[in-house]
Amino acid sequence: MRRYTAPLPKKAPSVTYKIIGVFMEGMQILTVTELTRCIKGVIEAEDLFAAVWVRGEVSNLTMHASGHVYLSLKDEGAVIRSIMWSNVARAMRFTLKEGMRITALGRVTLYEKQGQYQLSVTEVTPDGIGAMYAALEELKDKLREEGMFDASRKKPLPPLPRKIAIITSRTAAALRDMVSIARRRMPCVDILLVPALMQGADSEASVVDSLHLADSVPDADLIVLGRGGGSIEDLWTFNSEQVVRAICACAKPVISAIGHETDFTLADMAADMRAPTPSAAMEMALPDSRDLLSHIEAAVSGMATSLRSKMSALATRLDSSASAPCMSFPARMLEGRWQRLDMAGDRLFNAFSQKLSRHGSRLGEVTGRLESLSPLGVLSRGYTATRRPGGELLRGVRDVLPGETIETLFFDGSVLSEVKMVKEGDS
Repeated sequence: MRRYTAPLPKKAPSVTYKIIGVFMEGMQILTVTELTRCIKGVIEAEDLFAAVWVRGEVSNLTMHASGHVYLSLKDEGAVIRSIMWSNVARAMRFTLKEGMRITALGRVTLYEKQGQYQLSVTEVTPDGIGAMYAALEELKDKLREEGMFDASRKKPLPPLPRKIAIITSRTAAALRDMVSIARRRMPCVDILLVPALMQGADSEASVVDSLHLADSVPDADLIVLGRGGGSIEDLWTFNSEQVVRAICACAKPVISAIGHETDFTLADMAADMRAPTPSAAMEMALPDSRDLLSHIEAAVSGMATSLRSKMSALATRLDSSASAPCMSFPARMLEGRWQRLDMAGDRLFNAFSQKLSRHGSRLGEVTGRLESLSPLGVLSRGYTATRRPGGELLRGVRDVLPGETIETLFFDGSVLSEVKMVKEGDS
């Protein structure tokens, strides 16, 4: 193998070329560590990157328990990992937030373990909220005003779903976790995979199409939209307005399980239920069959105990009833009741007879009084009554004209007479 000699510049050798010369002199093959240290020397030895100001948007922000702050600075074209040691973080007069736009002063270094260059931040000033974060907040306010996040439109989850449509990538580790948990908790549940791109340029349209397709499956009871964790850029698809509207348009309940517990997207706010992880989504969607069997066994046991207690109580009542005198000697019981019935009948007949006799006597009295006042009664005592044939009663001779026919009533009949003369009595 031919020996490699790095070309040297015409000017005096710099620190960079001195380092390269050290590693190249007498060597034909470099180890990974040697190459990394060479690159580290190139990057860190030059004064050009010893103190550089960088403007970018904060993403992947992690506050470590040690006090160190790990983050990425990004713009439309690139991302650079950054670290802020605890002494620098404590000196900051503001709180870093995801999506915040900042200007950072730092030194470019290379982290040998991962072979990644990074910015070691020594000073940071806020530069306003990043464009992506501002757009997200504006979209969130717009959708909230439209009622997309209202609790009133949230649909309840089915208590025992028979088929679940899972929207995720075919190769996602989250898919294996969700299927495994579903099989463990409810082996009889039917899992339907609706594949979709979960990140990238075409992921938004893919997720929207998969939501429409899953919602059109007639026997699906529930939709789970899930993927594993990632950077804010990886999860940005689920902050899309079209994805939010597609979730809200679903007739079936939707569980959003995007990323890890600390990740929160607009899709989580629009879904009927938000799960912190895809695995937790399946635990929320499916009851554990072992718990169900335990509840059923307890219910069956309780019903059996209650039935036995009821049957025992009924048997006791039956035994008590069977030993009663009326069951042992029913004829004797009937004899006494027949006797009481006869006596009651006699009393009723006597009372009725007496009442009938009293009313009969009173009727006779009333009848006698009516007969004494009756015109026929008066006629029977020798008196008569005179009237015209038409029935008009004549009360005196002045009511009669000569030649007129009159009728005289007796108690046993009547006599028609013709008036020859009318003679008035002496006054």
